Amino acid sequence: MTDLPSTDPGNPDRITPAEWDRLAQAVTDRFAPHLQAASAVVREAEQNLAQAQEALARAEHAAANVRYSSDRLVFMRVAVREEVDALSRKTTPKKVRASFRYLLARAAELAEGELTGYRADLEAARRDRREGVDACRQAEQRALGEFQAARDLQDRVRDAQQAALDGLAVLSEKMRSDLP
Repeated sequence: MTDLPSTDPGNPDRITPAEWDRLAQAVTDRFAPHLQAASAVVREAEQNLAQAQEALARAEHAAANVRYSSDRLVFMRVAVREEVDALSRKTTPKKVRASFRYLLARAAELAEGELTGYRADLEAARRDRREGVDACRQAEQRALGEFQAARDLQDRVRDAQQAALDGLAVLSEKMRSDLP
């Protein structure tokens, strides 16, 4: 804590204008790192908010420009069922074997496609939870809340500095009213 040294040996309570300047500078010096840190917090929150807004814009643009693509597995499933039906209608052992080999190849392709499709759907769902429009909206709302909290923090730090300055003003007024 800063002591209030006296410079007048006849009146120990009197503070000179130079001492007042030093006290005011002490308030400024004590709060400078806090004000700078609060400003840095606000800048970081602003950057995070801007990044969240950009990510949301990208996600909305990507969602709006998704092209339709048909699921080839739907057609493959139907084709495999039709091949099973066709196999039962074959009349010669040679045709049955040839039809079965074709069915086996198509069924194996279908099985591979089902696995690949499942993995792709799972990854798309995970990506949507991370980068989708809803996820980006939630991230933007969190960033907006953090930005507001940072601004509130900065205001509270400024208020603390102002309290110290107000205290200095009260001290100055009290010292002047006590002077002869």
